[in-house]
Amino acid sequence: MYIICPIKKIWGRFKIISWIDRLNDAVWYIDENLDGEIDYGEISRITVSPAALFQRFFVMATGGVTLAEYIRRRKMSRALDDLQKNGARVTDTAIKYGYESADAFCVAFKRLFGVTPSQAKISGDQLKRYDRIYFSLTVSHVKDGNGTALLNVDEYRCYDPLFEGARIILNMMGENFTTEYVQGISGSAFKIAGGCPSCPTSVYDMWPHKLIRLLGYETKHYPCFDKSNADVTAEMVEAVKKSVDCGRPALVWNAFSVAEYDVVCGYNNDTKQFIGRCAAKGAGDYAREPWDRAKTCSCAPVFGAIIVGEKKSAFDENEAERMSIINAVKHAKSENSGEGLKFYRKWIKEYTSEGKERGVADAYCYDMYSSVRKAAPVYLHALAYKHDGSVSDMLHFAAACFEKEAAELEKARPFLSWNSNWGVDEARSKSLAPILKEAAEQYKKGMEYLGRIVSKWEKF
Repeated sequence: MYIICPIKKIWGRFKIISWIDRLNDAVWYIDENLDGEIDYGEISRITVSPAALFQRFFVMATGGVTLAEYIRRRKMSRALDDLQKNGARVTDTAIKYGYESADAFCVAFKRLFGVTPSQAKISGDQLKRYDRIYFSLTVSHVKDGNGTALLNVDEYRCYDPLFEGARIILNMMGENFTTEYVQGISGSAFKIAGGCPSCPTSVYDMWPHKLIRLLGYETKHYPCFDKSNADVTAEMVEAVKKSVDCGRPALVWNAFSVAEYDVVCGYNNDTKQFIGRCAAKGAGDYAREPWDRAKTCSCAPVFGAIIVGEKKSAFDENEAERMSIINAVKHAKSENSGEGLKFYRKWIKEYTSEGKERGVADAYCYDMYSSVRKAAPVYLHALAYKHDGSVSDMLHFAAACFEKEAAELEKARPFLSWNSNWGVDEARSKSLAPILKEAAEQYKKGMEYLGRIVSKWEKF
């Protein structure tokens, strides 16, 4: 956990570090007393501040987690260790961590981990533990008269043109979303489509600003052209620069790549350039392009920038996860021949026939979908531990199928990726067709398992 503070004087720096040490001492005190009474008066004494002030700061610094919720998570994580590693009895564990009854403890435990304490004993190390937090001082960005550059901005972890950038920005703002989780709830992890290079940015469950709002944050759109088609790119540029100055990257369409959302995390006034991350750049590389490049997109609409604001609402993760499964099944059953299972079958038929040309659409769609599909099994396994009975089993079974599908798609890389040979290649088609056939079969099986879950939910 990082606290961003401007430092202008050496003495101020020492005072800040001393204060941060006190914050960590308070967190240490809490951790040492999880199985006893936590005295808020002692927290006040340690931090040399009113307990209420510490609690308000804690919520702000942790991105919305209250001190009481943090203590509850830490107690449950300790309880989980006692159950799994020490073989403690459920009743004894409930009493140890301050619950009036084993039933109350079981309800709280399942609400956090998705399984009962008894089930947790045999689930291995799959359940997510909530570790102790640490506060530290770090430099978030550098700024001078020529511009601003944010530091420690994560790179793209998968080739995704819409949602990975949103994850990077929200994590810079204090969230801790994984690539797999964002790809899962956005629906991107389950998509397959083709026939046109625009499929990865036109076949979706939601647009990036909808995902960001789903996660509880405000967004504001700054176009490059207004409703009268007047050029307002200069206003968009200033809005992005202001966001970066406040320590928040922005999503900008066509900033560095071609018709994709990119992350702008810096700018240079002298060169009139944006600096940032995009799916097309390799690990560690920052892109630099003219800051009005967004308006030059010629192969798709010009969308401009999405500025992320404050967190205003809670994220209903259960509903978001449920809808991601429902929409995945709906996509698979689509009547559109360019997406879902119908597209898979069409793809196989094309590469089974003579004269199939590997063009731009196949290469771009393959690179994107083969990358995001790797997120599907990780996402579904994580969801499985939040459920029990047949739903948990079906999620695990589906995850195994998508893992096999992803492995088959990886085998297709020498034949379909952007770096593979262009044009017609009958030998390539002969090798590729059976790979796609097996990938489609695993995709179908995975969706059948998810379909059973949807049918079960619909009954209730």
